[in-house]
Amino acid sequence: MPSQEYDGVGDALRAEKIAVQARTIDRSRVVEGSGRDKIQKTTLRGSAYCVIEIPLKWILEKNKGKRTKSE
Repeated sequence: MPSQEYDGVGDALRAEKIAVQARTIDRSRVVEGSGRDKIQKTTLRGSAYCVIEIPLKWILEKNKGKRTKSE
């Protein structure tokens, strides 16, 4: 179970890998990213739920020296 849940309009997740589940997943669309990168975009509908599986590398490096709550 995740440590925090966000359910407000406009809440966002950013990570290297995010696991998702929903009753309906709309068709993926390709949109422009930075430079030559192409990004896929979709919408989850009906009891949509997302969990970060791999955080962004710079966040991992930033928190490397910090102690966790369990320590």
